[in-house]
Amino acid sequence: MRFYVGTYTRIGGPGIAVCDLIENKLSLVSIANELGDPTYVILSKDKKRLYAVSSTSVDGEEGGSAAAYDIEGDKLILRSHYSTAGKAPCHLTCSPDERFLYVANYLSGSLAVFPITPFGIGRRIQLIQHTGKGPHPTRQEGPHQHQVTFIEGTNLLCAVDLGIDAVVTYKQNPETGLLTFAGRMDCEPGLGPRHLAYGKDGNSAYLLHELGNAVSVLHRKGDSWVTVQTLSTLPEDWEGNSTAAAIRVSEDGRKVFASNRGHDSIAVYNIKEAGLLELEGIFTTGGKIPRDFDLLPDGKILAAHQEEGGVALLKLEGGKLAPCCEPLPIKGAVCVCF
Repeated sequence: MRFYVGTYTRIGGPGIAVCDLIENKLSLVSIANELGDPTYVILSKDKKRLYAVSSTSVDGEEGGSAAAYDIEGDKLILRSHYSTAGKAPCHLTCSPDERFLYVANYLSGSLAVFPITPFGIGRRIQLIQHTGKGPHPTRQEGPHQHQVTFIEGTNLLCAVDLGIDAVVTYKQNPETGLLTFAGRMDCEPGLGPRHLAYGKDGNSAYLLHELGNAVSVLHRKGDSWVTVQTLSTLPEDWEGNSTAAAIRVSEDGRKVFASNRGHDSIAVYNIKEAGLLELEGIFTTGGKIPRDFDLLPDGKILAAHQEEGGVALLKLEGGKLAPCCEPLPIKGAVCVCF
């Protein structure tokens, strides 16, 4: 299986790592090092193109950028690279028909829209700026969009904003790619929502709060959401510093997984009636700062550790997350996709 790892080059990461998982062994295949801090990468549906965000500025504009690579054998070939008109872009997604690319600018709290072309991406066609702030004095002094994601089976895009404690929904025009406001769900002040993952029932979603170290169960209400349950991602007796990072729903729709940076663990929940959650357990990953992870078809977990532990292949068995092989020693690993 081919997979890709984004890294923080500022702390020694190599760029975008092209990797293989074959017979429970992880290996590094090649590196694409044109971008600084490619902290989130995604693949097209046909796996022939990779899109990335980066701290690298282009077009003479201050801030970060978005890039498109063609995948040619074992190598990534940079095809296009444009400014996002915002600082610290941190997440991106394609429209359902893969005609447009949407990017969340974290520090600026804005959302950029790009057309997708046969040659990569074109120049930005829209920029939406959030406003407001939250109660946390250093993390919520302004808007901080952290994720953009389409509600499955719709043209509704959710922008998760940590800085203003909100999930803002936009309706996408499928012809032009442009967005218009559709709704907003406000979270409890100070929770700092980070990422959203969708349940398989078509009505539920799971919102991970970075600052509050919690996961909320959401139910659809028109073009927005309502919160129906919130649970901690940390043990009751934990007193150290920690922030929640990534959230995934298992392919069979029966479990939710959420990672903790600081406690360095993954919390696992069972999905019950009406999408409500019940904690199964909180399991350490064996590394430091599991910023991202993904769930493989066979149930194993591919985890990217930002500080120590590189990329690890883990399996939940016997009441713990056990390593399946030696980790891949990639510095500054912060995202993984396949």
